[in-house]
Amino acid sequence: MEEKEKSVICWSLIGLLLLLCFISCLGIKSATPLITKGNPSTYWLKQLIFYVMSFTLMIIVFKISNDRIYSSMWIIYSILIILLVGLAIEHFLHTRLGIQIVPMAKYAGGATSWYKLPGFDLQPSEFMKIILVVVMADIVDKHNTKYLVHNLHNDCLLIGKILAVSMPPCILVYLQNDAGVTMIMLASVAFIIFISGIQAGWFIIGGIIIAAVLGVMVYIFLYEHDLFANLMGGDHKLGRFYGWIDPEGTYGDQGYQLFNALLSYGTAGLWGHGMETALINLPEAQTDFIFAVIALSFGFAGGGFTILVICILDILLIRIGFKSKNNRDKYFTAGIFGLLIFQQVWNIGMVLGLFPITGITLPFLSYGGSSLLSYMIAMGIFLDIEKQTKIIEGKKRY
Repeated sequence: MEEKEKSVICWSLIGLLLLLCFISCLGIKSATPLITKGNPSTYWLKQLIFYVMSFTLMIIVFKISNDRIYSSMWIIYSILIILLVGLAIEHFLHTRLGIQIVPMAKYAGGATSWYKLPGFDLQPSEFMKIILVVVMADIVDKHNTKYLVHNLHNDCLLIGKILAVSMPPCILVYLQNDAGVTMIMLASVAFIIFISGIQAGWFIIGGIIIAAVLGVMVYIFLYEHDLFANLMGGDHKLGRFYGWIDPEGTYGDQGYQLFNALLSYGTAGLWGHGMETALINLPEAQTDFIFAVIALSFGFAGGGFTILVICILDILLIRIGFKSKNNRDKYFTAGIFGLLIFQQVWNIGMVLGLFPITGITLPFLSYGGSSLLSYMIAMGIFLDIEKQTKIIEGKKRY
């Protein structure tokens, strides 16, 4: 890199990502005795390779520049929609007829969310959640530039545009039986709508609708068990709900994973039990329950430090995005923050027993290539945002 370009790079963001890489590989290495699939001793090394690939992708995105990404966003969006349609069709055919017609589509854990490639499983929904934020940020920016005044008509038009691009991928991902990623994508939609500048009355209406839906769901849960099971997506997902409510009472079934997690880190103390400790079986230790492994191995100190690093990353991204002179960057920041904060809070919350287990992973720390690569695309965009801001500030000084 040239000296001038080095001066506009956000080294603090790169440093935090390297620290997260270290924590992730260390946690996955510590989970080795708990991993039951493949060759457990190689998972941390594979994660390191994913990080090398993702850092390379981040640099490529940074070099391409954000304007080119936004100019090609609809092409990428369309390709991902086609891939999601294929997986949704495959899931329906696999679960209803037991046949496979979509090449390389992979069914695992009750969902059809991946395409099996040589040495790598591609999950299109992970990349869609990032490109969806890009698309929505661009839509909001262009709408607010065209309509300077927010009124009922303009706000309805803006919300309609956002829903028109966000609902198709959300529905397709849900049809793959992946409720976790669906909720993550909806979180980004909510955050972007919140910052879009629409009138405050919409939030009152939204709050009333949410309260009404929750009230109806509570009533159905108490008095209409079969209907509640159907709304939850079947007895399997309903079982997860009961496993969350009473993990000890349902230990032989859906409460097994959560109760074991509570037992594992509950005895870890301040400094934990040390690397590669396997006090008790913990399914999906390297993915959904990586935070439980960190707390088990390194105790309250390790878990607290991990949360601190995550919070610093979130704050840094907000600072980068909202310091930008471009409103589109601010909308993008809100969407990415919505994705991250929802995943972080839900994953750590479900490990602590505060939320139901839904298969939501912890960004940058859980094992997996698609999620890591997709978020590194976003990090590349943030690097370019910081670069453009520094260039503008530098010009103003002189």
